Amino acid sequence: MPDYNGRVGISSGTTQPTRATTADERLDDELVVLVVRAAKAIVDRFRVEGPGEASSPMTVVHGLAARYLVGRDDVTTVELAGCLGITKQSTSEVVALLEHSGIVRRVPHPSDRRSRVLLLTDEGAAKLEQGKRRWTEVEDEWARLVGRDALDIVREALKAYLDADEPARADRTPTDCRANP
Repeated sequence: MPDYNGRVGISSGTTQPTRATTADERLDDELVVLVVRAAKAIVDRFRVEGPGEASSPMTVVHGLAARYLVGRDDVTTVELAGCLGITKQSTSEVVALLEHSGIVRRVPHPSDRRSRVLLLTDEGAAKLEQGKRRWTEVEDEWARLVGRDALDIVREALKAYLDADEPARADRTPTDCRANP
């Protein structure tokens, strides 16, 4: 069966390719490259299709940061930096843009006067909800393209990888960075 590039892929019910592949074709098919390319295509599409967002300075990291704050009222910039796996200085820049855009606000920490906590604003929550609806539309489109069962397999495979990699990430990120359910 031809894939999206017109090459012949794996035959149904067998693990052998229907024809030999070249080294260049295997590079084109590296799973990690495909995952990154697909993610970039989706983000680029959102930038083009989003109302007035084509020139937005927001990145995926800004979205991950805002999403992490959902349902939390005790997150500091230091904790967020650990979660995102970036420096405190970079996290401060991310938070500054989120704050300037009305997505988060900083308030005094309830028990540490030297610190401030980050809170998602109502506007930020609304923007995240809008983004979630857009992601759902893309997911539904993808499911129509490959079938819901195939998409569920992709989701479970990605979750399995992240779960298996969690101990290694614990050395890099001290916090459970999953968004609250």
